[in-house]
Amino acid sequence: MILMKILIFLCCMAEIPRSTRDDVRVGIVYLKNRGKNTMAPFDRLLKTMLRPWVVVCYLSFMILSFLYFDQPIARFFYGMDLRDKLPFIAWITRLGTGEFYIAGLFLLALFYRYIRPNGIWEIRGWFLWLCVVIPYLICGVLKVCLGRARPELLFDHQLYGFYGPHFINYQYWSFPSGHTTTIMGLVFGLIILFPRYCYAFFFPGLLLVSTRIILTNHYLSDVLTTGYLTFLEVALVLFVLRRKEWLTSAWEVRATARVR
Repeated sequence: MILMKILIFLCCMAEIPRSTRDDVRVGIVYLKNRGKNTMAPFDRLLKTMLRPWVVVCYLSFMILSFLYFDQPIARFFYGMDLRDKLPFIAWITRLGTGEFYIAGLFLLALFYRYIRPNGIWEIRGWFLWLCVVIPYLICGVLKVCLGRARPELLFDHQLYGFYGPHFINYQYWSFPSGHTTTIMGLVFGLIILFPRYCYAFFFPGLLLVSTRIILTNHYLSDVLTTGYLTFLEVALVLFVLRRKEWLTSAWEVRATARVR
C-alpha cells in the first residue's frame, strides 16, 4: 500500500511542470525547517540578552568595569597616543556622528517618497531613521542628567565618576556614548531589515565603536552599556511597530524573500 502511494505521487509529480515542482520542493524544505529557522537573528539575540542570567552577568561586568577596568584601560590607551600615531582612527570614529545619519536617513526616506517613489525603500528609510533618532534622543537626555566625566578629566584633573546634571560642559557627557548609540542603532536596524547580512553589519559596527575606547573618548563601560541600552531601545521600537502593524511591508518583503 505504501509503495503504491509512492508510485502515484511520483506519477503526479512527473505531470507537474518543472518550475512548479521546484516550488513544491522549496515549500517542503521550508516547512521541515520552519521550527528551526523562522526566528530572525535579531529576535534570537533579543531572546538571549533578556535571559535573567545574561542580564545579571552583563550588569555585573559593567559594575566591575566601572570599579576596576575603566581607568587602567583608559590610561593604557592614553599612553599609546594613537590619535597622533594612527590618525586614520580619528577619521574612522567620525563615521559615528549622529547628526549625519539622522539627516541622511530622513532625506533618504523623502527621496523614495517624492523624487523616486518606492514604497519599500521609503519604509526602510523611515525605520532606520527611527532606530537612530529615538536612541539618540534618549542618549542626549541621559548624558546631560548623569554627567559622567570623560577620560580627559581623569588625565588632567583626576576626576572620575558621575557628577550630576551638566547642560553645557561636554566633558561631563561621557555616558552614554553618542557615537556608539548612533552606530549600533543603525547596525541593529540593518540586521532587522537584512538578517542574511547580520555579521557583515555587526562586526564593522563593533570595530567602529571600539575606536571610542582606543582614542580615550569614552571608557569601556560607557561603550558596552550604551550598546546594550541601544539594543533594548531598538527592540522596543520594533515591538511597537509590530504591535501597531506600522511599516509592516518591510517585514513582509523580508519574509517572502526568505521563503523564496
